[in-house]
Amino acid sequence: MMIESVLAKRVIWSCIPLLFLSSVYAEDEKKKAPASKAPETVTIKTELLKVEVKLKGSFEAVETSEMYIRPEVWSGLSIAEAAGHGDKVAADDVVLELDKRKIDVAIEDLELQIVTTELALAQTEAGLETLRKSVPQDLESARRGAEEAEENMQRYLEIDRPETIKDIEQQVKGAHHGLLYQQEELDQLEKMYKADDLTEETEEIILTRARHGVESAKHRLKKAISAQDHALNVLLPRQTIDFREAEQSATLALERAEAALPAAIKEKAIGLQKQEIAFGKLEKKLERMKGDRKMMTIRAPHAGTVYYGQAVRGQWSDATAKAKMLVPGASVQPGAVLMTVVRNEDLFVRATAEEKQLADLHPGDPVAVTPTAIPGEELVGSLKSLSAIPVSPGKFDCEIDVELDEQANRIVAGMGCEATIEVYRQPNAILVPKAAVAEDGEDDDAHVYLVDGEENKKQRVRVGRHVGDRLEILRGLNPGDKILAKNLD
Repeated sequence: MMIESVLAKRVIWSCIPLLFLSSVYAEDEKKKAPASKAPETVTIKTELLKVEVKLKGSFEAVETSEMYIRPEVWSGLSIAEAAGHGDKVAADDVVLELDKRKIDVAIEDLELQIVTTELALAQTEAGLETLRKSVPQDLESARRGAEEAEENMQRYLEIDRPETIKDIEQQVKGAHHGLLYQQEELDQLEKMYKADDLTEETEEIILTRARHGVESAKHRLKKAISAQDHALNVLLPRQTIDFREAEQSATLALERAEAALPAAIKEKAIGLQKQEIAFGKLEKKLERMKGDRKMMTIRAPHAGTVYYGQAVRGQWSDATAKAKMLVPGASVQPGAVLMTVVRNEDLFVRATAEEKQLADLHPGDPVAVTPTAIPGEELVGSLKSLSAIPVSPGKFDCEIDVELDEQANRIVAGMGCEATIEVYRQPNAILVPKAAVAEDGEDDDAHVYLVDGEENKKQRVRVGRHVGDRLEILRGLNPGDKILAKNLD
């Protein structure tokens, strides 16, 4: 127990110095700790506020002429000779010559075709004139033939046929009478010679002759009857059919003539009209082809510089591709712009503005133009116009009139530049950090905390332009005021 008591006392006495040292250290640290930091403030003062809009642009000529060929009928265009990219040309100088060999051959062929067509047209005209003269005669002939056939039929039925029948009947009747006469003569001879007991040789001869006469008369009668039957049953019906068919054929021939002959004139006239139309088309084609040939020599409409390709918003992005096309033998697409003659004496600037910049841009605004080729040069200009619709998503077109001085003569169309437009100037502007301002949610109203001694008071302000990380205060603060750099709200 005594040993434990001694050990306890030693531990206590050894801890006393440690307690003393720790209290001293804590006091020193407490002295070193700074007092609570005061909030950061901003003293209000005025300064020049200038807002500028900078636009990238390029110089563009006021007077440009695109060189292309748009033929009416000819195709298969190819280059014969072309002016070089950057060549200076005078008005009416040849800048592009196309190969005319094929079109010359085509024109010769077409001229020969026109001569041949003209001859055929003359023949058709003569044929039509002859037809117009012959058709009335042919119609009259057809009418006369029909009338004669009708008259022949009528005469046959009324005169010729009945007479023929009477003739035949008369022939039969004559043959019958002849037989009767012969038979009566024979009978009389036989009676006369029968009274004699003996018949003389002469009498026998006479009787024989009489008998032959009777036989002949019978034969003639039989033949007449047969002829009568044949005529009445065969010949006369056939003649009736022949006359009737002749009448019908003549009538049909007249009907065909009346229908076909005038139609032949119309058909011939239509054919002539078609030939005249075709001839007119050939003449017009020849005229157009000759016009196309004239187009194949392209001349500069005014003096200027040759640029290959077509300018799109002041840039010749296809100049390299067009240079490969403008070589002898290369094919040319009709209507494609091959080159542009540019008059570099009168230039303007075409620039692109973003949609968010439009509110600050107005036609008539002064513009400072700095050419990329002359960084130290600043040209005077003014904003001429703004496009009403975007030229690409979020991008709008600007045209800027610019005054070119002697040094700027080195500038040509296609060169770049930067346009600077001062859209706002306030010589006594009040600018505060954005962190110092809290919005109130109503228009541009906001508030800051005004430092008044040890007290911070809420002060309503009207906010103007945003300039980087600062805001312009239009109303509510005065020079010399002190505000909290960070809003408490």
